[in-house]
Amino acid sequence: MQTRHKSVELGEYGIRVNCISPHAIAIPLFQKTLGVFDKKGEEVIAVSAVLKGAILEPEDFANAALYLASDEAKYLNGVNLAIDGGYSLSNQSWKMGLSVLSE
Repeated sequence: MQTRHKSVELGEYGIRVNCISPHAIAIPLFQKTLGVFDKKGEEVIAVSAVLKGAILEPEDFANAALYLASDEAKYLNGVNLAIDGGYSLSNQSWKMGLSVLSE
């Protein structure tokens, strides 16, 4: 909601406000939080993902940010760009991802 409110407030000055909502990325901080290392973090994410066969990487997040900052997105304002492979549509699968940790 903050994004939409700020986009309206700052839009009159030509300032666009958007946000990016990513699914989990298997970076060291994420893995440390879960207490898993190596490929186990990616397994947790893959099992809980709606879109199978792809893993979200830091570069994907960076590309989304570059797109929103580009002239190609000049008329996007107040957008929440979900780069989550459809996870936000149905997030019940996170329980399956956590079950991987107990294996």
